[in-house]
Amino acid sequence: MNPTISRLALRGLVGQRRGLVLLALPLVLILLALAVRLLTGEPISARGVLVEVGLAVVVPLVALLAANGVLGPEIDDGSVVYLLSTPVSRYVVAASKWATAAGVSVVLSSGGLAAAALVGGVSGRWVLGSAVAGAIAAILYTALFAAMSSATRHGMIAGLVYVLLIERGLGTLLSGLRYLSVQAFTQRIAEQVADTDMPVDMGLVYAVVAALVVLVGGVAMAGWRLERFQLRGDE
Repeated sequence: MNPTISRLALRGLVGQRRGLVLLALPLVLILLALAVRLLTGEPISARGVLVEVGLAVVVPLVALLAANGVLGPEIDDGSVVYLLSTPVSRYVVAASKWATAAGVSVVLSSGGLAAAALVGGVSGRWVLGSAVAGAIAAILYTALFAAMSSATRHGMIAGLVYVLLIERGLGTLLSGLRYLSVQAFTQRIAEQVADTDMPVDMGLVYAVVAALVVLVGGVAMAGWRLERFQLRGDE
């Protein structure tokens, strides 16, 4: 990875209004957990708030904004050509961009979920499980969305379609789609690591292999697409 590219990507990401939205998303989750705890006088529902809202909505949105924020604008306005004119491997560029997006997403997602679990009064295992799940999901989602962002000018829309249609929409109707769900991979791995009862039915080996495919494949796809972008020169 290239530290200069990562630093510039981070500056561009947190120095825009997008950075405020990124901060607002986990903050809203924390406030929601706190409000539910105060109104009911009881610990929050870990599955209802942390999984169905935090892991299924907040984390993907954070990752989507971060992944598109470090790569999408440069592709949209064509300025990526100047970056690609430098003697740096396109895969290094993609990996550096992804690492920046993943780092920001992990901090916000893992920290936001853990903080929501703490103020929500759930058990220590769920606090750990939430932090682990947030970190894993952020890493995987940013790799997937980085690939989408590099493949199309409509990476934000493509990411929203995936989250809303594949994971939230059809995923509730067709159980087989859980094998294509980043959220499902995340829940199964986090369940094993933190010894929590996540609502997912999937083999651990499959979840780990699928997660690695998404991670490596997403970053590799972004690098390959950047190479094609340079060769075609029509965007």
